[in-house]
Amino acid sequence: MIILVSALSVIGSLAFACAAPLAAIAAFAALTRGRTTGLALVGTAWLSNQIVGFGLLHYPQTVDTFAWGAAMGVSALIAFFVAHVVVERLQGRSPVLTVPLAFVAAFAIYQMALFVTGYPLEGSEATLSADVVGRVFEVDLVAFGALMILLWAWNLARSATSARPA
Repeated sequence: MIILVSALSVIGSLAFACAAPLAAIAAFAALTRGRTTGLALVGTAWLSNQIVGFGLLHYPQTVDTFAWGAAMGVSALIAFFVAHVVVERLQGRSPVLTVPLAFVAAFAIYQMALFVTGYPLEGSEATLSADVVGRVFEVDLVAFGALMILLWAWNLARSATSARPA
């Protein structure tokens, strides 16, 4: 699963640059993994994004750029922890309630943490504008939907395989 999410993070990073769907990955990890594995999943996705950004997309190597990368990583980890708490509190409830609430919590907290950590950095006005946050929400929503569909397909294939007679 970590390889799949990392691959999706790389593809998302190439397609959307710094609008990597880290909140979507945080919510997905909170819904599908325990605390340790979820943290590894989010951390790997963030690291993949940074490698693509600095290695392939040639982000400028400035203090502010590195600080934005760190702010994204910290924000993604906070989003995971909050989404994980939401999932734990709603354990046993309908996925119709749990899944969207985990996503909304992860996205909202990711953006709030990014605002707090990124506010003093160069470019914060543009990065944290309503237009940019709206675009990031769209990217995260599509990525989250894709991850949930892939999970559903994976589980369906596994159950079909295990249901076959030996």
